[in-house]
Amino acid sequence: MKAKKIKTQWASLNLADDGNVIVCVKSNSDVQRDCLRFESLEQLKSAIDSKRISAKKWVVSVPRSSCILKPVTLPAADMNEAAKMIEFELPSLVPLSPEEFVYGCTLLNKQGNMLNVLVCILKLSVLEKFLKPYRTIGIQPLRIVFESLAINNWFRMSGTLASEPFISVLVNKRGCAVQTYADGNLQKASDLILANGDITATSGEIVEEILNQQQELPASLKNTFEVLIAGVDEYALEVKNLLSSKALELSISDRISIIPNPEIVCYDEDGKCEHDNGRFCYEAAAAAGLLDIAANYKFPQSNMLPQQYVRRYERKARLGKYLQTAVLSIVLFVLVWLSLAASNWRIERLSSVIESQIVPIEQIAGGVDSKRQRVIAIRRQLSNRGRIAQIIEELYKYTPKSISISELKFLAGQTGASVEIKGQADSLSAAFDYSQAVRKARLLHGIQIENAQQIHRPGGSIVTFKAYCDIQSNELDDVQKRE
Repeated sequence: MKAKKIKTQWASLNLADDGNVIVCVKSNSDVQRDCLRFESLEQLKSAIDSKRISAKKWVVSVPRSSCILKPVTLPAADMNEAAKMIEFELPSLVPLSPEEFVYGCTLLNKQGNMLNVLVCILKLSVLEKFLKPYRTIGIQPLRIVFESLAINNWFRMSGTLASEPFISVLVNKRGCAVQTYADGNLQKASDLILANGDITATSGEIVEEILNQQQELPASLKNTFEVLIAGVDEYALEVKNLLSSKALELSISDRISIIPNPEIVCYDEDGKCEHDNGRFCYEAAAAAGLLDIAANYKFPQSNMLPQQYVRRYERKARLGKYLQTAVLSIVLFVLVWLSLAASNWRIERLSSVIESQIVPIEQIAGGVDSKRQRVIAIRRQLSNRGRIAQIIEELYKYTPKSISISELKFLAGQTGASVEIKGQADSLSAAFDYSQAVRKARLLHGIQIENAQQIHRPGGSIVTFKAYCDIQSNELDDVQKRE
C-alpha cells in the first residue's frame, strides 16, 4: 500500500521475530480494520514522526511464554469484585513482592456463586525488557494484554462461528496456538513449537492437543463444539486433513473449517512492497484481536499496564482537559468581548448618522423646545383660574345652616390644589357631619374634619373646627369638562 495518512483513536502492534512490525488500525472514517506491515521499527517511527500515522493510544500483547498463569476460584458476583479479591490472593500465587510484578485477570467460567478466574502474572523486569523496543520509537502502550486472549478474540470476531464452544488453531512456520473458548470466555490455551518448521512431524501433536482440550469440555458441550483453523495455508490444510481422519469416530468432521487470515498490507512509500499474509498471520491475528479489545473496552481487568503509567496517563489526560477548558474559556471571553465591541460599534455608527441629521435643525429644535416650555408654564398659570369660584360655589351649595365658615385658604400646585377651612358649628355632631354633607360635591367630596372642639362662652357654647381637602388636577379637569 502506498503511504497515506492514517488517523485513529486506537492502534495495536506486534513485533515479529525477524524485526517486522504488524500494526492494526481503524481510521475514523472507515470501519474496516487494516493490518499494516512495516519492515522495521525505524520505518514505523518514520511514519509516526511524519504524521502519516497518528494514533492517540497504543495496545500490545505479551506472549504466553513470558507470563505465569494461575487459575483461582473466588466467591465473587462479577469480575470487578473478583479483581479486588485477587489482590489478597497474590502472596499465595507468586513468591514475589508486589513491586516486582504486574498482573491481569480474565474470567474462565462461573459455577454457582463462584468464579473461576485466570490470573496472568508478569515480572516487571520482563515487562520492561519487552517494552523497551517500543519505547525507543516513542510508543508507550496504554493497554498490555495476554496474547492468547487477543488471538482468541480474533477468532470470536471472525464472523464464521455457527455456535459455541469452539477450539481455535493458529499455526505458522514457527509454532501453533491451540485454545478453547466456552461459556463466553477463554478456557485453555497451549503453545506448540514446530520442529524445524516441519508441520508433518508436529501435526500429530497439534491434533492430539485439540482432542485433549475437547475431552476437557463439559459433557453437554463435547458434541457441539467447532474447530476453527487459521494460519499458513499448507500448514492449516495439513492439520485439518489429519484431524478429519482422526475425528470420524467423533462425528466432528463437518464442524472443522479453515478461516481466512487477516489481510496484511505492506506499508511502503512507493507502494512496491510485496504482500505476505501467511508469513505474518500469527502476528496479524493477535494485532487484530488486540485492536478490537481496546477499541470496544473488552476485558478491562486483563490490562497489565503498571499503575505508575496508568497514573501518569491520568495526570496527562487531566492536564489536557484543564488546558482545553482554559483555552475554551479564553475563546469564549474573546467572543463575548468581540460581540460587545461589535454592538458598541453599531450603536456608535447609528448615533453618528442621527447626529449628522440633527446638526442642521439643532438651533431650530432648541427654539421650539424653549417655546414649548413657555407654553407649559403659561398653561399651568391659567389652569388655576376659576378654581376658587368653583370651590366657593360648592361651599355655598352644600354647607348646612348649622355651620358657618370664617376662613378659607386656597393653595394651588402643579398637580392640584388644597383647601383649608375654618368655621363654627352648632354642635360637635354637626361639625363631624360636615364631611357627609359635602360628599356629593365635585371638588370637596374628600373633605376631612380636624381639631373640632367645643368652647364655652357666657350664655352658651360654640364648636370650632378645621377642615382640609386635597383637590387633584384631574378632578379639576373633570369639573371643567362637565361645565
